[in-house]
Amino acid sequence: GELWRGRDLVRLTATESLLMRVFAARAHEPVSRQELVEDLGGGVAEAQERAVDVQITRLRRKIETDPKSPRYLQTVRGSGYMLAPD
Repeated sequence: GELWRGRDLVRLTATESLLMRVFAARAHEPVSRQELVEDLGGGVAEAQERAVDVQITRLRRKIETDPKSPRYLQTVRGSGYMLAPD
């Protein structure tokens, strides 16, 4: 559970690591919250979808220069989240 942000090593939790694997497998393709809940092994309850939002926020803090204006882990309105690597 780690990746590089420039020259800095970023340690990821197991959940963050799994999310990055899901996003990397589907780069430039929106992934819905419901799909992320399922990929993480949960049900489809709204509370679990909100938990995904929390995990995305934490992941953005680790990988984005400005987490409030994400460059790599973007929100796709009405669709979910998408990894937009360089």
